[in-house]
Amino acid sequence: MPPTPAYWRNVALKAVVGTPREDIVYAVFTQFLTAHKDPQERFVIYPQLSLKWKPDDPQDKRSEVPDVGVGNFTLPGTVPTFMLRFGVEAKRAVQAMRLLPHAQSLREDREVLLTFHRLFYQAKNQAKAAIKNQYPINGNTVDWILLVGPYWRVCTFGPFSEAELTVRGHKHTESADFIETLEEQARMATPPLALPNLFLLSTAESRDRLQALLVLTDPAAAALNNQLM
Repeated sequence: MPPTPAYWRNVALKAVVGTPREDIVYAVFTQFLTAHKDPQERFVIYPQLSLKWKPDDPQDKRSEVPDVGVGNFTLPGTVPTFMLRFGVEAKRAVQAMRLLPHAQSLREDREVLLTFHRLFYQAKNQAKAAIKNQYPINGNTVDWILLVGPYWRVCTFGPFSEAELTVRGHKHTESADFIETLEEQARMATPPLALPNLFLLSTAESRDRLQALLVLTDPAAAALNNQLM
C-alpha cells in the first residue's frame, strides 16, 4: 500500500512541530527524496560529504561539508569516488512554518528571507569546494537545495572565476582574492529579496520539482551506473 497524502503531511510536520534539530530535518528530506529512487541505483544519498577546500594541498585541513550529497558512485579506483548531482544544506524550521502554510505565503517573510539568505552563502562555499574537487556531474556548475524545515528552494552555482574560488563567505581566508572578498562581503550584507521559488515537501509541486531536478542529470548518472553494472 503506497503512502497516503496524510502520511506525507505528517512526515513534513515532523520538521516543524517543536522546531526540531537539523538532524530531524535531514531525515524528513531523505524520506521525500527516496520516493524518487526508482530504479534502486538511480542515485546514492551521501550524508556529510567532506569536500576539501584546497584539494591539491595535503597540508590544508579545511573542508566544506554539505548535509547531504545526492549523486552516483564512479568505478572503484576512480577519482573522484562520487559524482555529485546536487547538494543539500539544511536548517531547522522557523516560527512562521509551524502550521505548514502554503510555500508562496512565506516568500516575503522576513525571518524566512534572512534564514535562506544566510543559507545561500553557506551553500555557495560548499558548491565552490565541490567544483574544486571535480565532484559535480555537470562539470563547472552544480545545483544546491537550500532546506529550512520542510521548505526548500534550489540554486545553481557556477561557473566561478579563479578569484571567486578563493573566497569563502563568512570565513576568513588569508589567500583569498582581496577584491572578490570585499565584493562578496557586500553581497552578504545586502538585504535579501523575495524568494524566486519555494516548495513545501509534502506538495505535488515539490514532488514534481524534485523529479525534474533529478531528470536533468539522469543521463549522466545512467552512464556511470552502466559502468558499474
